[in-house]
Amino acid sequence: MDPEPQQAPRKPAQQIIETTQLAAPGQRPANRNQAAALNFTEGKDYVVLERHRFLDEERFDRPVEAFSMLFPRGWKIEGGVKWRGTGECRADIASMVVKATSPDGAIVFQVIPTRTFTWSSDSMILKAMQSGARSGGCAVNQAFDARQYVEGYARKDLGAQVSDVRVDDSLGDLMRKFDEQANSIARQYGDNTTTTSTGAFGRVTWPDGTEGLLHVAVTARLSRTPNAFSGGVNSSSMTAVSYCALMRYPPARKDEALKLYGMIAASHRMNPIWTQAKTELLNKLGNAEHAQRMETIRLVGERSKAYARAANEASDQRMRNWESQQASQDRQHTRFVQTIREVETWKGADGPVDLSSGYKQAWGRGNGSYILSNNPNFDPSRVFQDQNWQEMKRANP
Repeated sequence: MDPEPQQAPRKPAQQIIETTQLAAPGQRPANRNQAAALNFTEGKDYVVLERHRFLDEERFDRPVEAFSMLFPRGWKIEGGVKWRGTGECRADIASMVVKATSPDGAIVFQVIPTRTFTWSSDSMILKAMQSGARSGGCAVNQAFDARQYVEGYARKDLGAQVSDVRVDDSLGDLMRKFDEQANSIARQYGDNTTTTSTGAFGRVTWPDGTEGLLHVAVTARLSRTPNAFSGGVNSSSMTAVSYCALMRYPPARKDEALKLYGMIAASHRMNPIWTQAKTELLNKLGNAEHAQRMETIRLVGERSKAYARAANEASDQRMRNWESQQASQDRQHTRFVQTIREVETWKGADGPVDLSSGYKQAWGRGNGSYILSNNPNFDPSRVFQDQNWQEMKRANP
């Protein structure tokens, strides 16, 4: 009798998942390893997060990275730095613009350009401001806070209803620190100006049934100067919407969208080289205009030069730090991120990072890309052997 053929020894289960390359879409897997790997579905078993780098392609001799943010792989991402003309509103001369859309188009994240409003109780100065606004200058409006802006912007600009508008108290300490810096600069130049910052967020709904989260930060600078003709006091204001972000989503995907909003917003990083170059450019431009056209700057009458310099320095300081890496690691900011924005902090080879909550495992590659998963059998270091994924650990806030 012929001997029975010997069966090949079975590979351990852990070896089946080890693969060097996944089959291309529409192709049959070449071996059992690829077939096992294909059982893991992106978006279901794991989520890949990639850092998108936004460029300034207008004001330098070549495109320069200005800032970066994390987004799920496969999203359509647009944006960069938007510059306005030198004759337009100087406070809004450089703004970050972002629009990111999920693959199915259902979830949209936006960073809306900064907006600055001026006002004066002096009728002649007010008319000059209104004339400037019609030719591209800063808009004209009395001072307001973040909560008022959320309500007005949602209704007038978004065509939506707003509810559950709440003051963002978690950034109070951080904003007060910036206000103190601005007030100190004003006192240094002998200017009677006070700076007050507020933050707020609200739920918005559109007639088509979609919902959203609108998050805003506003800085108001108020100045009072004696009126030599009337013997009274003139008041002036400059109100800047320094941050305005919107996440729009279908009601059924609210939890998913809010988690993504928190992760995306907290992942914002400014390029310090671009920031320094932009600051130097604005300072040179401002100094030249102060010397050549002193009489045309109408902020607070005869003391406009001191006020403009103080406002520019304070505004630029806030733009450099608003959602920079230092701000995102601030204790108060972290508390807000982890409660309202629903993110968790993970530590890896490239330092701490805030990622969407609700996942049990996270991995990083050291290049700004991350993977999140709840599948205990999924391990990207095995599935993607040609990529160096390192497991990350949760960090205590």
